[in-house]
Amino acid sequence: MEWRIEVGYKPNATDSYGEGIKKDIEDLGISGVKDVKTMQIYMLFGDIDESDVEYISKNLLTDSITQYYEYKGSEHHKNDIGAWMIDVTYKPGVTDAVGDSTVKGIKDLGISGIKSAKTGKRFIIKGELTEDDIATICRRLLANEVIQNYDYYKIKSNDETA
Repeated sequence: MEWRIEVGYKPNATDSYGEGIKKDIEDLGISGVKDVKTMQIYMLFGDIDESDVEYISKNLLTDSITQYYEYKGSEHHKNDIGAWMIDVTYKPGVTDAVGDSTVKGIKDLGISGIKSAKTGKRFIIKGELTEDDIATICRRLLANEVIQNYDYYKIKSNDETA
């Protein structure tokens, strides 16, 4: 079974990585960005159930003071309607050191059903941006196309794709 877990910053926590990305976008000459939020994505594969995922999320993947986790949906994006969502992941065959470390950490927690893990980054970009702007941001800033894939879409209600 596959589980997809998103780990992001709580509203009261500072997302300094997102703030840096916003400045980097401005340095590319693209204006109109109001906010950038960043999240880590974990895709877990194996014979694990929801209670395992909950335990892993709480005890390995997040800092409960500054971060949230979500694996059932995207309630954390209900205020992001109209923003762009970008996912950046490693291409098949590329070593994912964080994914490998995640598997080791899960096994160290005593959960043996995990087979593999992949990781990625998610970016939520708010502002007046065109699809061409987003493609440029992905190619020039967020992804290394030699080793990474990226996908993007506008967030609609209930996290439907545009």
